[in-house]
Amino acid sequence: MLRLLLKLLSFVTGQRLLTPEQAASQQLELNDLRSKQTALESLSSKLRSEMKRQQALAREQLKETQKSHEQMLLAQQSEIDSLKEALGQLNLSVDIETQRQMKENNDLLSQLNWLSGTIAHDFRAPLRAIDAYSFFLADDLGENAPPEASKSLEEIRRNGKRMGVLLDALIEYLRLGVCPLNVQLHDLNETLLQVVNEHFDFSPVPIEIQVQGKWRFDKPMMMKAFKELLDNAVKFSKPVESPKIIVRQSSPSNLEIIDNGVGFSETHDAQKFQLFHRMHGNDEFEGEGIGLATAERIASRHHITLKLNRVGNQTVASLQLPERGSF
Repeated sequence: MLRLLLKLLSFVTGQRLLTPEQAASQQLELNDLRSKQTALESLSSKLRSEMKRQQALAREQLKETQKSHEQMLLAQQSEIDSLKEALGQLNLSVDIETQRQMKENNDLLSQLNWLSGTIAHDFRAPLRAIDAYSFFLADDLGENAPPEASKSLEEIRRNGKRMGVLLDALIEYLRLGVCPLNVQLHDLNETLLQVVNEHFDFSPVPIEIQVQGKWRFDKPMMMKAFKELLDNAVKFSKPVESPKIIVRQSSPSNLEIIDNGVGFSETHDAQKFQLFHRMHGNDEFEGEGIGLATAERIASRHHITLKLNRVGNQTVASLQLPERGSF
């Protein structure tokens, strides 16, 4: 009966009227929605609070990171400034040392020039006089000169010329110790072939080149050193049967000049690189004891270690670069 009345009222009013059960059900649903809305609002409030807290924390961490980076940058900048200052002091020290060495070299060159002039004038003048007077004396004596006198005059003139050669060698040896170096990277094979072609084209002893790679050196000076070492090898190899000279490398930083010549006695081991020291008499081999000393002087200027050893029936001249390579 109640539902019928509700339907009539709904028809008359044009509005849908709920039964008590329906109204109660909708009220429950409404209450549930309100409860969920309240829960959502609480959760949203908590999320906003957490976001604000996280943002505040992130800002603090960012500030700390920036501060840490700034301190690190300041420390690095301070270290860079210290290194720059140390580098400046080192450069200044190097410049001072370089200037000192240049001054010493210039002083040595000046002394060498003075010595060259002194030798050219004061030393050679007596030698020229000895040579001239011995020539005049021999000419005056003519055919009537006793054989012993002629022989003595020849010996005087020969030794005078030898003294001139020794004086030239001494000047060159001193010059090699102080002259400036023009160090560049050069091909070893090309350099050695150039030395052989220029100085040993008609050598009675075959020379075989088995090298490769590049070294840093002053080319004219190292060519002179190679020439002196090859001269030495050729001279002492000529008397033996089937002489041969091989230039090879035991490693990229080591070069060897090997000959199967007569070699030298161990008694000369300590003096073999001394200027004017001879390991054989004049009756055996000609020479003035200049070549090895010159080669060692040049090698030393390049920080290269030169060794000469007798290995079996072979003589080995080895040139060893320093560990860092030739400068």
